[in-house]
Amino acid sequence: MARYYTAFEPDLGFYPNYSFEVGDIDGDGRKELAAVSTDGNWLRVLRLDGSVVLERRLKNYGQWGSVPLLFLDLNGDGRQELLVPDGPAGSASVIALNAENEVVRQVRLDGASADDYGVAVPLLSKFRRDPEGRIGISVALAGGQVVALDRQFRVLWTQDGFRHDFGHDFFNGDANGDGQDEIVFCTVDHINRRGPEVQGELVILRADGSLYFRRPVRQFYDDTHFDDVAVVDMRGTGEREILVEKGILFNLRGQVIWDISDQFQHGQWIATLPNPTGPGMLAFISELWSTEGRSKLIGPNGQTLWELTKDRITRLHRARLPGGAVLPTRAHAVDWFKDGQYEIVLGEQVAVPTGRACYEDVTIGLKLSFFDLQGRVLATLPFQNTCLNGFWYNGEVRSRVTDMDNDGAREWVFPRQDGKVMIIKKER
Repeated sequence: MARYYTAFEPDLGFYPNYSFEVGDIDGDGRKELAAVSTDGNWLRVLRLDGSVVLERRLKNYGQWGSVPLLFLDLNGDGRQELLVPDGPAGSASVIALNAENEVVRQVRLDGASADDYGVAVPLLSKFRRDPEGRIGISVALAGGQVVALDRQFRVLWTQDGFRHDFGHDFFNGDANGDGQDEIVFCTVDHINRRGPEVQGELVILRADGSLYFRRPVRQFYDDTHFDDVAVVDMRGTGEREILVEKGILFNLRGQVIWDISDQFQHGQWIATLPNPTGPGMLAFISELWSTEGRSKLIGPNGQTLWELTKDRITRLHRARLPGGAVLPTRAHAVDWFKDGQYEIVLGEQVAVPTGRACYEDVTIGLKLSFFDLQGRVLATLPFQNTCLNGFWYNGEVRSRVTDMDNDGAREWVFPRQDGKVMIIKKER
């Protein structure tokens, strides 16, 4: 049986929720971990051994750990700067920090609003501006504006008129095969509210800022936003299509190709990989809000290849956390050794009912699971996690898969609610 183990376990010192990213800020080939506290105003960057690269007090306000982070080499010197919003609504800006904690770029933005979580700049990402590979930076401002910057932080274009809040990510990628990325996101009246009066849209902008696609979310599914979006050639036809976490595939003209949303309770995250037996892609959709399983690997035409049944999820002793449940986290399709051999990895978290919070820290035994593409369990890796006082679930578990230590193999980077980050390796 394959062996998986925790190679590093640095401690961030706080729970980051969405505000977590990895990148190489000092240019030594090994990646660092960056996180911002849930109130949005404390930034830490750590090495794999847990030593601190930099700490910085920011001027953000937040309440759910949703301040975005982006690593990007702005100067072409092999060292990635860390981009992070700095400032509340009315005085928002984005700064770029180097490993010495110096501000090497700063741009003041006009946003005078904050989203439901109190954040003025809820999204940051890079995009390919042209076929030659020039990079742009997409920035979302609460109030309904998207701004594109170049590496010097000069404004390339501004588009406004979107809904007040934004979804959880930019999903940028080349949607039409022209060699440059489209900018893909959800815009919503209120990111933290539900109900028929709250409307949202899926939007795609071209690299020059012009509108490519804009459709109401409820044209496809009765919800306010999509949590995850993949722009992929799912069926192997040579045409990119849009797969959303609800289990719906539609083309760039808004025509639904297949819809298996009735097989999910909510859907949450998508992990895609090449189809090993034919054209197109496979996709694993992890189902956050179902205690009955339902996460599944699907084929190019939406067919179920295997499903995560509830007997594979850790059973929670209710006395430990009354009303609580164990739920899946973000899944990944991992090609550990870059040899085309993929596995599916999936973690667990605990949650208590919406509207409640843990009233004291409760530590729970959970596990990470490793599956082959036939759904067989290759291994499990137990770990201890904590439901923190004041929080009701582990948020988006912004895990990553990348080569962290520059050894040529990929690792699974799994942040926990207790602030520790597990760096998981597979033994060769």
